Amino acid sequence: MDAEKVKNLQLQLEKILVPHGFEIHPFLTGWYNDQVSPKFQLNYPENTLAFIAISTPSMFERAFLPFLSSQSRSGLHDPIDECMLHYFSKVKDVFPTVSTLHDFQLSPSRRPKVLVQTAGHVAGAVRFYQPPDYPELGGKKFYPVCHHPTWGGWFALRTVMIFPDFAANLDRAEPPRLLSDTQAVDLIKLYNECWKDWRWRDVGRDNVVEKYSENQIKYFETLPAERFKMIDDLALDTCPC
Repeated sequence: MDAEKVKNLQLQLEKILVPHGFEIHPFLTGWYNDQVSPKFQLNYPENTLAFIAISTPSMFERAFLPFLSSQSRSGLHDPIDECMLHYFSKVKDVFPTVSTLHDFQLSPSRRPKVLVQTAGHVAGAVRFYQPPDYPELGGKKFYPVCHHPTWGGWFALRTVMIFPDFAANLDRAEPPRLLSDTQAVDLIKLYNECWKDWRWRDVGRDNVVEKYSENQIKYFETLPAERFKMIDDLALDTCPC
């Protein structure tokens, strides 16, 4: 599959997902496997086509709230996770052989089925900032964090879609490096030490055109056990009846 055919497939996927507040970027499984340890590698030939799906700030209003008002919830998953399962099943309806790996899914050994930060980086969609690259952090234990060229930190890496029947020939895109080393260090520190106040999402915000709505911020600030009352209120507010 050449780049033009990959683009045509991407357009078909975007027709399904973009109206609900998602964006997608292609990559090859070999690019991903080269960056992760064997226990996280994807068991596909290196030229297998895959896409990373990212939820943009509008996902909450364009996907989650409509889902709450129109779908019954099983209670088996977090409501956002159930929402993702719902919308990505629409891709499965069109492409039955696609394999979808969500950020919340774990293997039997309790490891993530896919490292979405790495997938986002190799796809050129986000820059993955890793603490060992910054001696200024002094070797302290920090978790890595991604930065999006459009959304800054106001996004989430949600799902990898793998198309096992499609071998592709693609040029790998390098993710934009929009932050200085000082900003990258600030991003990592804020993400790890002050994540509750949301400031990390605004690092490099000169390029950010949209952020989460007040309802979305309130939802994610609410403790998971207390979100269901808020969900009922949101569902009522958006109910078309």
